[in-house]
Amino acid sequence: MKLAVVTKPTFFIEEDKIITRLFDEGLDYLFLDKANPHPQYIERLLNLIPKKYHKRIFTCNNRLMQDYSLAGQFFPLGSNVPKEKQKGKLVGYADNLQQLKELKDIYKIICFGPMGRTFHQSSELNEYGKKVINKRVWAFGDLDEANMKRLANYGFGGIILDGQVWNRFDSCRSTDYSELVDGFIRIQKIAKKL
Repeated sequence: MKLAVVTKPTFFIEEDKIITRLFDEGLDYLFLDKANPHPQYIERLLNLIPKKYHKRIFTCNNRLMQDYSLAGQFFPLGSNVPKEKQKGKLVGYADNLQQLKELKDIYKIICFGPMGRTFHQSSELNEYGKKVINKRVWAFGDLDEANMKRLANYGFGGIILDGQVWNRFDSCRSTDYSELVDGFIRIQKIAKKL
């Protein structure tokens, strides 16, 4: 099962070091998702991350994706479906099973969620989900170590972490991110077995 991490919506001082360390530990993909940033700030962050990891980073900015030879471009929930052929892998988001079915032919990867505490056990997912979920569909949302195996049984090809990683580090008060990395490694060990 692939493992991806979404960045925090804001920039912070240790971010490039943490991202590089996560890649060093085996992170498959990073979703560089910032709240309405100027591209110059993203460029600065990309310049601080070793180039060998750029091919494993997704961004929502097509120009930066091409200039930095990134993995591809993602289109957040509610954004328009791309009308013309684009370079790189295209990633879309779906928040219900019908939308997931409609987007399967458009995107290389579809992020499905947010999963929520009980959705991964819902009858809707049990009855219909196994028909549309495959390795190109990655789960995101309220995921934890306990429900990762259940998600793998549905056929998800990956999971996307956010708070599960970033909540282990206070970017305003600390420069020690060892707890964040240790938490990521624990989740990664589970993902590798799935």
